[in-house]
Amino acid sequence: MPHEPKTDSPLIIDPATFGSGTGESMFDALLMHFSGTQTADDLDPRVVKALRAEFDRSEFFGQDMRRLWAMCERVVVKSGRIPGGQGKAINLLNLACGYCEEGAVLSAFWGRGGRRVRQFAMDLRHAEIDKARRRYTATERMFEAAGVRKIRRRDEGLDVEFIADDATHLAGYGEIPEHYDVVFIRHQNLWHDRAIWQRIYEFGLARIADNGLLLITSYFDREHLLALELIKSLGGEILVSERNLSSRELSYPGKSIDRHVAAIARQ
Repeated sequence: MPHEPKTDSPLIIDPATFGSGTGESMFDALLMHFSGTQTADDLDPRVVKALRAEFDRSEFFGQDMRRLWAMCERVVVKSGRIPGGQGKAINLLNLACGYCEEGAVLSAFWGRGGRRVRQFAMDLRHAEIDKARRRYTATERMFEAAGVRKIRRRDEGLDVEFIADDATHLAGYGEIPEHYDVVFIRHQNLWHDRAIWQRIYEFGLARIADNGLLLITSYFDREHLLALELIKSLGGEILVSERNLSSRELSYPGKSIDRHVAAIARQ
């Protein structure tokens, strides 16, 4: 029998009740996401213990993801916005997603409180999208192997729909929403091709729903500032921009994982 959402869980993502951003809160949210709203208290303690051990050594949920979780929580709380309001579902567009390391984490992050998250992850590169699908499937299998199998209602569809195409072609994909409560761009790459990224920013801003957010992360200090300047010129309102002081440094000078995270609204 399908598991019904817990009636005592709030369906509002309320900044005042957001968690601490720790690895444990991320684990609990992922557990609920992949088990169909079950919590640790509903499961055999041995299953939970085994999953925690697997979670700690998993390549999918290492320190980079935990830090991203904490930073998203920080900027969303500071933005003062509650994307999706009191609705029981939230639409999320993950643009230029690459192999979408963050896919499950984003769904779990926004799905707290029993919300249904419809995530659409897009990238132009077919090879990257193929890898993203395999990564997400492998994550599901990790939970299933521990005895946690998600039971989906027939009307739920896929947790994440991966699309290899230009984002401007979204309208051609059947029942895909026109607007999104959250638009997410991880490691925006303005320096790679300013004209292309301007179109991506314009598209993302145009697709933000009322009270929604555009979230971006950046590798570099200067590139992040330039991106914010361009987004402002396109009609974006920078609500919050935070430096991730725990971001992992990379080999290139001044480059680190999710070095900056910003929350942006449409003016």
